[in-house]
Amino acid sequence: MELLFDHTFGKQEQQDLVVCKPMAVFEPDEESEAIEHGWLALDTPVRNREVFYQSRSTRVDLQKFRPRFDQHTWQGKKIGTKIIDASEMVKLLGLPGIYKQYMKRKKFGADYDPFGHYHKRDQFMIFYLGTADNIVAFTKQKRYRYQEDSYPAIDSFDSKDLSGLESCIHANNIPISAITLDLEMIWAADNHVAYYYLGSGYENSSEYKAKWRGFQWWDGMRWSTDKQKYRRLCRRDSRINSFSDLGNPSLIEDNS
Repeated sequence: MELLFDHTFGKQEQQDLVVCKPMAVFEPDEESEAIEHGWLALDTPVRNREVFYQSRSTRVDLQKFRPRFDQHTWQGKKIGTKIIDASEMVKLLGLPGIYKQYMKRKKFGADYDPFGHYHKRDQFMIFYLGTADNIVAFTKQKRYRYQEDSYPAIDSFDSKDLSGLESCIHANNIPISAITLDLEMIWAADNHVAYYYLGSGYENSSEYKAKWRGFQWWDGMRWSTDKQKYRRLCRRDSRINSFSDLGNPSLIEDNS
């Protein structure tokens, strides 16, 4: 492991304040242990290298997972799925158009391009209604390799060799995000993946992740199953809008 630090911001004249983002580069045989300790891969390289970041990561233990929906349909039509490797094919399938419409509808910032870089760990899950050419949603996923002391690191990302699978970015042109997430975890469980990672868990918009059975979140030292505390922290995140808010006990106290 090689640790990297992005020294983003600092103050030292009248107060001691440092904003520093930790990152790391892992060898293939360290990958499984890395995600077990809260690290996830950034979707864009740093200085032409894949790096991992630390955050309040979230995941679902797929041994405890149960689907939230009895039927995975939209207006009476079954939602089908297909896995494709990350390649230029995604543009031919019209995924960038779905992404742009989704970002506009959600009023999210558009400074991130999920199609700007592909790593060999990336794959896309496509969702369609009726026929396979009627694509209504997609999820960009990251595959994490399995590792045991008894054999060397597996230099592949086949589903049978995965210790974890991550939902990196999702977009749709109909409101089916919860249903598609259910389908993503069903696919992962069927392919013997141990954990399905849901990215970082910050602010009100991340509360929904705790709805699934088997939910866990990284508190910086261990994986916690305390859903109530996780939701409180997400709500607290949304109340804090500036550095000055960090000095306001009514905003930062974990009592909501």
